[in-house]
Amino acid sequence: MFKLNAVSFAVATIAAAAALPALAQDQQLERVVVTGSAIKRIAAEGALPVQTISKQEIERSGVTSVVELMQNLSSIQGGVVEGDTVGGGGGGQATVSIHNLGGDRTLVLLNGRRMIGEAGGSVDLNMIPLAIVERVEVLTDGASALYGSDAVAGVVNFITRTNSSKRNITLSASVPSESGGKERNASISGGFGDLDTDGFNVIAGLSIDKRDALNASQREFSKTGVIHFGFEGKRYEFFNGSGSSIPGNVNVPIPKADGTYDTVARNAYLAQNGKCAPMHVKDGDSCSFDYAGTVQAFPDRERSNFFGSFSKKLGENHLFRADVLLGKTKTSGKIAAVPGQVLVDVNGPFAKELASVGYTPAYLSSIGLDPNRPAAVSYRVYDLGNRTSTFERDTKGLWLSLEGQLAGWDYNASLGYQRALMEESNAGYPLANAFGALLRSGIWNPFALPGQQSQAAMDAAKAIMISGVYDSEKSTLMNADVRASRELFALGGGKAALAVGASFSQDKVSTDPGAVARGVGGPNGNDQRFGDGTVAIPYSAKRDTMGLFGELVAPISKTFELTAGLRYDDYRHIASATNGKVSFRFQPSPVVLLRGSIGTGFRVPTLRQLYRPLQEFGVTAEPYACSDEMSAMAKSLGAACQGSKKQYNVYTGGNKAIQPEESKQATLGVRIEPSSSFSVGADWWWVGIDKTFGSVDENEAFGNVNKYSNLWMVYTDPVTKEKFLAYNASQTNLGKSYTSGIDFDATARFDTPLGKLTSNLRATYMLRSKKQLLAGGEYFSTVADNHPSIGDVTFRWKGQLTNTLQSGRWIHAANINFQSGYKDFPTDVYGIDANGNYNGDDRTVRLKVKPYATLDWQTTYAWNKQLTLTGGVKNVFDKEPPLSLRAKGGHMLGFDYRYYSPLGRTLQVKASYDF
Repeated sequence: MFKLNAVSFAVATIAAAAALPALAQDQQLERVVVTGSAIKRIAAEGALPVQTISKQEIERSGVTSVVELMQNLSSIQGGVVEGDTVGGGGGGQATVSIHNLGGDRTLVLLNGRRMIGEAGGSVDLNMIPLAIVERVEVLTDGASALYGSDAVAGVVNFITRTNSSKRNITLSASVPSESGGKERNASISGGFGDLDTDGFNVIAGLSIDKRDALNASQREFSKTGVIHFGFEGKRYEFFNGSGSSIPGNVNVPIPKADGTYDTVARNAYLAQNGKCAPMHVKDGDSCSFDYAGTVQAFPDRERSNFFGSFSKKLGENHLFRADVLLGKTKTSGKIAAVPGQVLVDVNGPFAKELASVGYTPAYLSSIGLDPNRPAAVSYRVYDLGNRTSTFERDTKGLWLSLEGQLAGWDYNASLGYQRALMEESNAGYPLANAFGALLRSGIWNPFALPGQQSQAAMDAAKAIMISGVYDSEKSTLMNADVRASRELFALGGGKAALAVGASFSQDKVSTDPGAVARGVGGPNGNDQRFGDGTVAIPYSAKRDTMGLFGELVAPISKTFELTAGLRYDDYRHIASATNGKVSFRFQPSPVVLLRGSIGTGFRVPTLRQLYRPLQEFGVTAEPYACSDEMSAMAKSLGAACQGSKKQYNVYTGGNKAIQPEESKQATLGVRIEPSSSFSVGADWWWVGIDKTFGSVDENEAFGNVNKYSNLWMVYTDPVTKEKFLAYNASQTNLGKSYTSGIDFDATARFDTPLGKLTSNLRATYMLRSKKQLLAGGEYFSTVADNHPSIGDVTFRWKGQLTNTLQSGRWIHAANINFQSGYKDFPTDVYGIDANGNYNGDDRTVRLKVKPYATLDWQTTYAWNKQLTLTGGVKNVFDKEPPLSLRAKGGHMLGFDYRYYSPLGRTLQVKASYDF
């Protein structure tokens, strides 16, 4: 990394600026600021790879939200998707990640201003209303000197309309051809006043939308966890279920030769009836619950956003602007009814059921245990309904800016304040201690079939259900920045230009868990959610950041231009660094442009990664059998394995010892435009990161227990008080990562007998994406491989081909979205014959997930100058997501929700009226 301290950098920059004469500004053509630079210039292809998505492209894509728009772009992979809300993992948000480098490494801007991220991290795209977006600029090169060296992956800049008096109201609806997932949208926007004639302009826009949930049971490919498939000419069965069943499985202690005990799960209903209850699959002497059909495949959502902008000329050379953004999003995710361990008195009202699986006082005495020891039963409280996590996000933002020309300088000064509040509410959870008392009373029967609890039991349970806000988190961002640019002196290709600037920001985060989340809920002040040992610990943190930057553009000749940028960032009490970037633009002829860059970057951990207290964070995505390594590790910690194959508790928290990531970036691109009707371009890019932030994937950790010996801890069951081995998934510094690829684009325009046809191809080809989990350790590649040690995949190819035919009042658009296939996560499966009977051919398989492409069609008719009507079909051929046996990380089965939509063919209608 470049070495320079803040004082010397500031002195050198100011001295250079003061020594330069004031030069006249070129007023012949409008000069603009392009994403990635602070210097105004004539809009043209620059030295940095910036993808621009225009308003027309957005309208013809058929997308209904900023979230969907971003997910369709070829350069976007990874990030949090809306499906993560199912199970609470995504917290109701959706984020953007360039080149699968992560949402935390992708900087999101609104009109060039940094947007607030959750706890100083990723930005929730739900807060940006699509109706007010005029265009989107995606800088696919990172470490911008202008915005911050933490933009390692790149920058996404949403740009709104300015100085407009256009007024519009739009109504639209999207309805899948199968049930579930219906969406309705309404927006109104307008402006008045003109900066040139009136000296002011006001623009405002309001959008409201609502989407219904899609349940997994509403789609054939996701309705069950029992999946039959063919592989290498043979038939197999995959099943992912839960040992917490209805009726419950009794955990029977079995003595071992070393004097310790294992537990074997046995099901009383199976023992008494010779088969498992409905919605269950037999697993030895126990029954596993087929939960897949009881969860959501896509969450419901309500969203409203308002954006307003006021601009006022102050004399001839200055412009004042005030922007306000208000957003509310409510997202609910539903998963299977709550599971948990319950204690059943061996001499109580359910002694008969316990005896049917051999759990009796006599048996306990025979193996040297207390004959009155209660039985631990793995149970699911099905009759109380699904677990529901509802996330309500309230975002507010205000920006004030002043820009213009002063003493030969173009300047811009701005001040902004943003606040994001997230509140989580739950349903479907009883209070743990209260529910335990209800079980001990004999009123609630853990061995009853679904729907067979007594009315007295249901009434008693309803009285102990948790309600209200479970947890909340507030993030604030205050930032101020000033920058100025000017032309300097003449060179062979024009005038050199300089930009300088400074910024200050303050991030804050605070949490306020409810009484139940803190374990002090209920009438006695000592209760929490049943089935959950989490004790949420409130915390607050803040950080101040100061930055200085300079940028110099030097047109060496008419064909060659150099740009150099330098930035100093100081995160108070955390770290500081100086980084730089050099780029070039070479245009040997009007037809060909070559460009490239090289630079360094620097990113500190988020406030959550640094300061969040260690606390429980659910359970592992998959069940694990107790290996010898696990058993030894548990014993060394004074705990035990869970016994038979089960899910293990997971903890996560902050880590003040995390060191900043350091990165290097490079790009090299070419653009060819032989005529106004055809252009093509390609940009190679490379990113290397050292000391990456992350956590070891659970599959890697459980398969290599001693290798990651520092990741193990003890979980104490809140009901049985037993101590079990648990996994710590907290963020830490891993090793290095290297990612590279090529972004392609081509545009062609044709005049046909039917009208003007425009075709555009955007595609990304990933060359490499590999990372270490330990410094100096082996590298794991995720390109076309859902690697078992990493847990996600990088698509080799991803792209979109858009075709637009304009003929009179008609506009037809056909969009093909495509992504390549990959090797699926390795999965244990069971051999079956042609009749579905088990044949003993068990093995571990890695499916080849097939390439996936969908066609979207949209037709727009201009009824008159004011009214346009649009109809369309997304996923015209109703292409189902390809089969994936991935079970980790989510609750949906049969497809990987991170990469594919379960909605299927969707009909769309829209009416837009200008007034």
